[in-house]
Amino acid sequence: MTIGEKIKNIRMAKLMTQSELAGNEITRNMLSQIENDSANPSLSTLKYLAARLNISVGYLLSEGEDERFYQKQSEILGIKKTYLSGDLHICRDACLNSSISDDDEVRLILAECCFGIGIEEFFEGNLRASAESFDEAIENCSATIYNTAHIVSSAAAYFRYMRLISPTVTSEVIDENEVSVYPALNEKFPNYAYMLEKEEQKRIEATMEDYEMTDNIYSLHLSAKRLMRSRKFGNAYEKLKAILNSEDRVAMPMLYFVFCDLEVCCKECGDYKGAYEFSINKLEHMQKLLSQ
Repeated sequence: MTIGEKIKNIRMAKLMTQSELAGNEITRNMLSQIENDSANPSLSTLKYLAARLNISVGYLLSEGEDERFYQKQSEILGIKKTYLSGDLHICRDACLNSSISDDDEVRLILAECCFGIGIEEFFEGNLRASAESFDEAIENCSATIYNTAHIVSSAAAYFRYMRLISPTVTSEVIDENEVSVYPALNEKFPNYAYMLEKEEQKRIEATMEDYEMTDNIYSLHLSAKRLMRSRKFGNAYEKLKAILNSEDRVAMPMLYFVFCDLEVCCKECGDYKGAYEFSINKLEHMQKLLSQ
């Protein structure tokens, strides 16, 4: 790519006219000649144009691998700023539309963005959209040399949790059963999801005690499950209701399990009206989770 082509491409990407880029230092006609490679700019002119385009002079003068290096330097900072701003959707688009989208560092940021979007969709109850974003994250993990085990492990934990709701929500790129979730167990939700899976399989481990020393919605649910297994349905009911009344943000899929357990507790306590109401809540909630 010639110097003129680089200047023109960057100017157009920034939606600048030739007059805006030329400013007061050079004429629009001179800029047009530079962009068409019919005129060779001086070093001072290159410095001026580079400053107005917010790029390095080195990028304009670089060739081959050097050109790619300077290209990355000019784009990666903006991608990082977007990621740190927390707008994962915009950052994802920036990574995909970048001229260095195949760069390992960009792939890693893209994987983190897709994973974060997957979590957002999960908490909102959009299970199929969540699964798609998790799969996109995993695919980008496999395309980078960086260690992304925490992303794949966490995604597998979310997939296994969603599968407890419906076997139709699953990964298209991995077998979640074959992926170890242990690298993700230092994260609250994957840890809770793993413990719930064990409880559903009646293989709860002694580490359940750890949850009873903390006061959060995850410990409340796991404690309720343990009480139900001991047939203390009244006590379990109180913990489950505390989740519904909690000020903490409760993931929409988690509410499905809470409704399921409340139905059981009401039935076992002879509250058949309550059991019926929570049964309806459970079915309606599942339909919402799987409808998008």
